[in-house]
Parts: sequence; C-alpha cells; structure tokens
Amino acid sequence: MNLFNLFTENIYTVILIPFWAMILIFLGKFFSVLSSKKVVNCISLSAAFYCLIFAIGGFVRTVTEKGFLQEYNIPFLTIGKFNFTLGSYFDGISAWMLLLAVIISFIVQIYSISYMRSDVGYIRYFTLLNLFNFSMFGLILSPNMFQMYIFWELVGVSSYLLIGFWYKNSEASYAAKKAFIMNRIGDFSLLSGIILSAYIILSNLSNVASISLPFSDMMNISAQIYGCTSDGIFILTCVLLLGGAIAKSAQFPLNNWLIDAMKGPTPVSALIHSATMVAAGVFLLFRLYPLFSLNDVVLNIIAIIGIITAIICSYSAIVQTDMKKILAYSTNAQLGLMFLAVGCCSVTVGLFHLTTHAFAKAMLFLVVGCVIKLLNNQDIKFAGGLRKKYPLLAYICLIGVISLSGILFAGFSSKELILGNLFERGHFVFAFIFLLISFMTAYYLFRFYYYIFEGNEKVQIENSKLDYTLLFPLLVLAFFVIAFWFVLPKTSDIFLKLINLFVVLFAVVVSFIVYYYSSYFRKIPLLYDISLNGFYFENINKYFVNCYKMFSNVLYKFEKTVFEGFVYTVTTFTRVIALVFSKMQTGNIQSYLVYSLFIIMLSFSGILIVYILILYFSEVQ
Repeated sequence: MNLFNLFTENIYTVILIPFWAMILIFLGKFFSVLSSKKVVNCISLSAAFYCLIFAIGGFVRTVTEKGFLQEYNIPFLTIGKFNFTLGSYFDGISAWMLLLAVIISFIVQIYSISYMRSDVGYIRYFTLLNLFNFSMFGLILSPNMFQMYIFWELVGVSSYLLIGFWYKNSEASYAAKKAFIMNRIGDFSLLSGIILSAYIILSNLSNVASISLPFSDMMNISAQIYGCTSDGIFILTCVLLLGGAIAKSAQFPLNNWLIDAMKGPTPVSALIHSATMVAAGVFLLFRLYPLFSLNDVVLNIIAIIGIITAIICSYSAIVQTDMKKILAYSTNAQLGLMFLAVGCCSVTVGLFHLTTHAFAKAMLFLVVGCVIKLLNNQDIKFAGGLRKKYPLLAYICLIGVISLSGILFAGFSSKELILGNLFERGHFVFAFIFLLISFMTAYYLFRFYYYIFEGNEKVQIENSKLDYTLLFPLLVLAFFVIAFWFVLPKTSDIFLKLINLFVVLFAVVVSFIVYYYSSYFRKIPLLYDISLNGFYFENINKYFVNCYKMFSNVLYKFEKTVFEGFVYTVTTFTRVIALVFSKMQTGNIQSYLVYSLFIIMLSFSGILIVYILILYFSEVQ
C-alpha cells in the first residue's frame, strides 16, 4: 500500500512531466542540439510511460480504498483577502478520466512514431503533443474552477496548434481558426458563469474561501448558490457554465467545428475525438453535476441539447464519403448521448459511455490512418476490398464498428445502460429517440465498413506494408474494447436487450442491402442534401460571419467618417488659426494696436448683444 501512497501523493507530477518533456524537446530543437527522431521518441514516450504508471497506481488506490480523495494545494495568487491556489485533486472521477486520457495518449504516441515519420515537422509534432498532454492532465487534476479554467484555455490553444499543424495548408489553417474562435464563445460563457457564481457566494455568503469554487466542497457550494438565488438566476448561472461544455464537446449549436478539425493529422483526430479535448466538456458536467442536479430544468436542458446534437449528427453522417468526417459526426453524436446520460441518468452512466466510446473511436481513427496511408485518399468511394489483403485491419475495424453500434463488446454495455436508465426513469420519448439514433449509428458505421473493406479493390495499392508500430496500438485498443464488455455493469432487462439488438441488427441489414444493391436506390434530393451538408450549419455560420463583417464595415466607415473627420477638422482649424496668428506677428507696434482695438470692439459688441438679449427676454416675460 505504501507504493500506491507514493503514486497518489505525487500524482501532481503527471502534470509536470509532459511539460518538462515539451520544454526539453523544444529547447533542443531551438538551439539545434536535438535533431534525432529516436531521442525525441525516447523523451516523449518516457514521459508518457511515467504518466501511465502513476495513473494506474493512483487508479488502483481509488478502487481499493472506497471514497478515497486527496487534495494538494499551493498558494498562487493573493489579491487583497482573496487567495487563489494551484495543485491537484484526485478522486474516483479524476482517477478514471486520467487513466483513460493517459492510455489513449500513450497509444497515439506509439502510433505517431510510424505515421509521422516522414513529416518535416516531426519534432514540432511531439512538442505540441506533450503540450496538449500537459494541458489535459492539468485540467483533469484541477482542484478548483480557477485552475481548471487556466488549463481549459491551454487545451484550446494546444488543440488549435495541433489541428493547424499543417499550417501551410489553407484548409487546415481555416479549421484551426474556426475551432479556436468557436471555443472562445464557450470559454466566454464559462468564465461568465464562474464570475457570477463567485459573486453570488461572496455577496450573499461572504465566503471568501470558496471564491475559486473548489471541487472538494462542491456539494456545499452548490447548495449555497441554490439557496440564495432565485430559479431564474440559478438557471442562468448553470447555463453560462454549461456553455463551456457545449463548445468544448461540440454540442448544438456549436457542433460543426469538430468536423473541420479533421484537417489535422489523423493521430491528432484520434486523440481529440476520444478521451481528451472533446471529453473535457463532458468532464466539466461530471465536476459540476452537484450544482446542475439541483434543478430539473437544467438537467432537461443538458439532455435536450445532447439529444438534438445526436440526431443532427447521426443523420448528417449517413451519406458522407470522407472517412474522417463520418467518424467526426459519430463523435458528435456519441458526445450528445453522453450529455443525454448525464441529464437523464447519472454521472456513472455517462462516464461508462465516455470510456467505451473513447477506446472504440480512437481505434477506428487509427484504422482510418492506416487506410489513408495505403490509399493516399480518405474518400470511401476510392476504397474497397481491403479485407482480402489486410484481414487483421478489417477485423479490428469490425470490432470497433460492432462496439459503437451497440451490438456486442464495450459499446453494447454502455448503450444498454443508457437505454435501461431512460426506461426506468420514465423518459420514454428520449428512449425512442435513442433507439432511432442507434439505428442511424449502426447504419452509417456498417456502411463505412462495407465501403472500405468489402467489395472489389478500386485503387491499386502501392504502399502495401503496414509497420508494426501502426498495428500494435490497434490490437491494444481492440483488447480494451472487448475486455470492457466483461467488466462494465449491464442491465438485467432482457426485453430492452432484445429491443436494442433488433434495432441495430435491422440497421445492419438495411445498410448491407443499400450498399450491395445501390443501383436500385435513388436519392431523395432534399433529404440527401440536408444530410450531406450537415443541416447547413456551415452556411448558417457563414451567414452570421458575413453579417458580422458587414456590421464591422459600417462601424469602420462610421469611425473613418465621423471620428477621424472630427479629428481632422479640429487639427485643420488649429493649423489655420496658428497660420493666421503667425502672420499677425509682424513686430510692428501700430499693427498690434489695431489688433487690440479690434479685439476690444468685438468684446464690447459681444457684451452689448448679450445685454440686449437679456433685456428683450425680460420684457417678453
């Protein structure tokens, strides 16, 4: 047990080690003393392995010691009587999330060694990867909202740099800027909610110690905020806090930035879409659940946002042909189901689905990376017949597809838990919509599999060999996807199991028929266009951007015409006056006498006019 004490007492080093690795790689490259890719791999993987060992050790202690909690704080900033601290907060939720994020990150780094080997930005890539890990681990282990917001912003910055890694590509640059700007909307909302919560605590309770919203006292803080605010103010506070989670987890109406984020390297997509950046929004829901759960309206808002996102993104994935876009829409939809689980079920159910989705989605993205390496293309129309040449890759993909569809393995366990909880709590409308989403999920995922691995080969494959560093991470992820099927709890309702299986298997059959007999089917223009264009969210965004540009141009012209015109008029008048007075400086005393008499006459005339006006208005009255 002393060994596990060592892990938990020093868990804060999991935040620092990736930071030191990043600094070491960056300085080595900057001063041109580090150019070996093997050395970079050694530094980065050593840091990731260190974090993995400590995450496992800490997780074991939280499992063996029920209710284990450890908080470590150091003073950071003092403003008058307000003290802000930095440190680490390690409980069951943070232990689970940290282990999940560390495992995925470690696997992605192993995969990246081969995938990014020929890229000219190889060293920069691993520098940014360690920056991202530092930010994400710091967010997970934050003891209060003050520190979490700092790392929340760092996650946004590092993801911006990774999405725009190939910055010379205009599409990647645009996608990075779009992700950054749309996340700033959520960050502004989150910061506003934090400030409002702190103001409520301070003004009503004079509780200076809770100004940074520490998670160790979140139950009491939530009760205090709820007790001293009206329903309207409380809901407003929760919605502002929720705005951060909506943007980070790409939920409606800020859901379409995640689709464009596919322009980054595929390992980055696997990292962002599984257990890190987009999961940060769901993790925020877990941390603030004691606050949100005090009002049913807030929980309903969370559930409705999640179900709307899941419907929109599931339908949008049906006709997509870009491999990474299909998986990106799938991520959006599954995150929506996590929101639904938190809003209608519990944190535990949401955490289980986050876990099963993380491993399956990371695996599918890495499979897509291998396919792109083989085909030099990511359009499913150019793929086909890969199962004959790469059966192992096909079977791994099939495991991920089956899991995410909810037929077998880890995804089956988490999805039946959500469905069972929805029926148990009387959310029958949500349960029906959940089944509809399950149908669409199974349909587009099996369509994804059929197009890539079944049928006939459409493109001659030149790069026919897959490196073991590409396949090994896939086997590890496949193991986790299968293993969680036996570990996670399951619903005991046989009827719900059969309903879920019938829906998804029916979707598999429909997908098979549509794929193999596609010539007999005709597109319905309106429905097809809506799905292909993702409900036109991109067009809507562009419309608002254009309106903003027009408004900005109007303000610019107003500023140029009015303000700059006023300044120009004043300066011109001053120059004219100065010129006139400079001409009057002749040195001739007679001229100065004339000027003086003229000024006296003007002054006397002015006084006389004012006097006459006063007399006139006095008589009128």
